[in-house]
Amino acid sequence: MEEKIFDWSLEYIEKAPEEPGVYLFKNNKKQYIYIGKAVNIKNRLKNHYQQAKTDPKERKIFSESSVIEWIITKSDYEAFVLENELIKQYKPKYNVRLKSGSSYPMLVITDEDYPTVKISRKYGEIKGTYFGPFLPAKTARAMKELIHKLFKLRTCDPLPKRSIVCFDYHLGLCSGPCADKITKKEYLEDANVAKSFLSGNVKNVIYQLYDKINHYTQKLMFEKAAVVRDQIKAIETVIKKQEILGIPVEEADVFFFSGRKVYLIVIRGSTIIGKEELRISNEEFEEGNEIFILTSYYNNNYIPERIILSKEIEDLENFKQWLLKSKGKDVIIDFKLLPQVENFIKRNITFTDLDSLKYQFEKTFGFKLPNRIECFDISHLQGSFTVGSCVVWENGFMNKKEYRRFRVKTVSQIDDYASLKEVLTRRFKRYLEMENPPELVLIDGGKGQLSVGIEVRDKLKLNLRVFSIAKKEEILYTDDGKEIKLFENQELLKLFTKLRDEAHRFAITYNRKLREKEALKSVLDNIEGIGEKRKEILYRTYKTLDNIIKASDEELKKLGIPTNVAQRIKSYLK
Repeated sequence: MEEKIFDWSLEYIEKAPEEPGVYLFKNNKKQYIYIGKAVNIKNRLKNHYQQAKTDPKERKIFSESSVIEWIITKSDYEAFVLENELIKQYKPKYNVRLKSGSSYPMLVITDEDYPTVKISRKYGEIKGTYFGPFLPAKTARAMKELIHKLFKLRTCDPLPKRSIVCFDYHLGLCSGPCADKITKKEYLEDANVAKSFLSGNVKNVIYQLYDKINHYTQKLMFEKAAVVRDQIKAIETVIKKQEILGIPVEEADVFFFSGRKVYLIVIRGSTIIGKEELRISNEEFEEGNEIFILTSYYNNNYIPERIILSKEIEDLENFKQWLLKSKGKDVIIDFKLLPQVENFIKRNITFTDLDSLKYQFEKTFGFKLPNRIECFDISHLQGSFTVGSCVVWENGFMNKKEYRRFRVKTVSQIDDYASLKEVLTRRFKRYLEMENPPELVLIDGGKGQLSVGIEVRDKLKLNLRVFSIAKKEEILYTDDGKEIKLFENQELLKLFTKLRDEAHRFAITYNRKLREKEALKSVLDNIEGIGEKRKEILYRTYKTLDNIIKASDEELKKLGIPTNVAQRIKSYLK
């Protein structure tokens, strides 16, 4: 039966040229499902044919294809470039690629008369000096806010000309160049210090800032001196981090391979500024195909002076040639991790002995350890703000990008079972649309919670295993009636308690966030002089009641809160 599936391909393989080029597998809908390149197309296709007899992925490529095409090129390098262009254009089902746009946020200090700071995911699209990338993405947004707060670069774009400053000036996020609240010379000095701050090369600038403090103090300009003092504090923190790490490389991107996972660690200004697990379209990438990770540079990402790989990979010479011809960049490529980076990896990346865990799991439950497990928990405060959480474990790691949270809508009183049923129903319906839904679900709770999970699963006719875990006793209940005492198996105890505790933490965090937001707004409703607009301003600025109590009358006045109302707020909250 299997031979018949592949018979159609033999005539194509025999006609294939023994020359360099790109070959393309297409299905009966004329969609490309796999694209590859080879020095000798015919030999490479024969190799695919032999592998299909034992390799499930190769078998799927042949069974779903109806035709093989090829494009002959003059050289292996041309085939390398063409293969990547075609994969980028057609996104074949069985080619391993980086998910999303594979481009990371960078900060740009713009080239303008009055520079500002912007976020860009495309290197070169904005005229200015680029810094980053920042990982995870939220770091870029946080850093942008910090730049506005410390160096007060304008928030409006484009720069208007007006006599009255905007609200951000009163919030301390802008120095007001639009209304001539700062001289151009002073503004450009702040922009240059912001550049030094972002680059990490700040030791020379810090002496200039101390001179500015002395200058402002002598002229009794204490507010300006306080601003510079805050800048110095932030910069000294950067210097301390730099001295602790002491990385002997100015800038580099480090790609670290761990089984089926790939991590990007970014070094800028001799400092590690971020790390991220790269999201891959097909987790089962085969040995020798790791070159796909470097496709992140095809999407206008910044290319550093050095790229460090934790293992040697194929096609690097073609990649270096592409960088030189397309980007004009002669990059140094190393295969030895720096000691400081190795220490960072040990502290910040968790490794799991998957082989041991797989053995214990199959021995205990009679089926293979799933690649993906999802865990659910319910949290509420005396029946109010009931929420549900879903956390995800994949191939030995918690995948935080896949976490989901739910606000329960149909239950108004304390009823954990009804709340769980709503959350599971909403999530399980999504499984019907997912290409690779989880094979196992874990629920925080006992037999009652397990019954709810089984009920929802059976109603939706899902092919899914359901377990629950009871606190304190650490007993695992399974959908086939087993009761496993996890203390007797440390590998399984570590897996299931980690899932349960993370789901509990995620649910409580969401519940607390909802309560704090509602509490702040409802308390402010009781204070005379606080309408919807002022309530929103206070929430946006301070987030919590505690922060409002700590705010000075002068701060509140800058937000447009009159002194008598500010005193009323403090009196009421205390």
